[in-house]
Amino acid sequence: MSDAALRDDLVARLIAQCAVPSVTGAEAALADMLERRYRDLGESVVRVGDSLVVGAPDADRPTVLLVGHLDTVPATDADEVAREATLDDGTAVVVGRGTSDMKAGNVVAMHLMEDAALRTASPWSIALLLYAGEEGPASGNELRAVLDAVPWLADAALAVVLEPTDGRVELGCLGGIHARVTFHGAAAHSARPWQGRNALSGAGSFLTALERRAPVTRVVDGIDFRDVLVATQAWTGGLGPQERGAAPMNVVPDRFSVNVNLRFAPSRDLATAEQELRDEIAALAGEDADLAIEIVDRAPPAPPRREDAAVTAFVSTVAAAIGGKQAWTDVARFTERGVPALNFGPGATAQAHQRGEWVAIDALCDARVRLATFLAGGTA
Repeated sequence: MSDAALRDDLVARLIAQCAVPSVTGAEAALADMLERRYRDLGESVVRVGDSLVVGAPDADRPTVLLVGHLDTVPATDADEVAREATLDDGTAVVVGRGTSDMKAGNVVAMHLMEDAALRTASPWSIALLLYAGEEGPASGNELRAVLDAVPWLADAALAVVLEPTDGRVELGCLGGIHARVTFHGAAAHSARPWQGRNALSGAGSFLTALERRAPVTRVVDGIDFRDVLVATQAWTGGLGPQERGAAPMNVVPDRFSVNVNLRFAPSRDLATAEQELRDEIAALAGEDADLAIEIVDRAPPAPPRREDAAVTAFVSTVAAAIGGKQAWTDVARFTERGVPALNFGPGATAQAHQRGEWVAIDALCDARVRLATFLAGGTA
């Protein structure tokens, strides 16, 4: 296929996929379309909820999984209709919700999966895993259910997660912990605040100290990750922000809660990071603070696994820049199952969830070429 033909094919596929909305929780229509496509092509297809596994293991070759999520965040008026466009700097792009995060990656994976000559000649057995629910709460992410339902996936030599990485190979990922930090006071009428103790004001020094806390660089397998601790939500009253638990406007609040999010390098496990988080919150708040700490969500990190044979083969073959994933991705779920995994995709990280989301067409083509080179020449 010529460069021009490859370009046109990838662009047409991406626009067609973006034309089928697949907001988290509503991936069924896209899953139906892709299931029909691969069944019509004679592929082995396993469907779990609105997630698909295409292909089957080969006893004579190790398996590489090409992995992507089907869902997107809701569209905006600037990206609801997918189309080609040119940026002010002359970059040719496809605009559309989910282009960078991550239908461009899915299209590249599907294009490779449908290359019969590549699959026949490859030293790897290639399978495609497209799953639902990544952009929503962890409870709705179907990847774990897919891994449970299709046991041979855990025997894969490598999982390539085509999340947006700006064309870099991003190894491992951060872990994440959300803590609800509640400061206690005593309620009073706002006209007579001296009769109470303002929990909101009591958190002032903590929030100032938190804002001044600099990221901490951790080096794992020669790769830099940054620990980050940041406040993401706050509210008065006893309920969470989604339940509109704010205290009335004329009441000195007796509770003030802050959601504090720790993103931490894969240099330690969840239990260690959680204790570090509790200790640091207490230190930032000061010994006189009247507070409670509740861990409300946690996700494990994934180490780079840089010395794994399949990871080494990938890194040496694709010849792309290498770094750590400064975020959490589902490479962590593969790591939990013992499957080496990495992030590599054509999407622009800065475009994820942005209004007017786009992906560069050259990046789409480049990712396809680099992945094909690995799949054609990598060794187990």
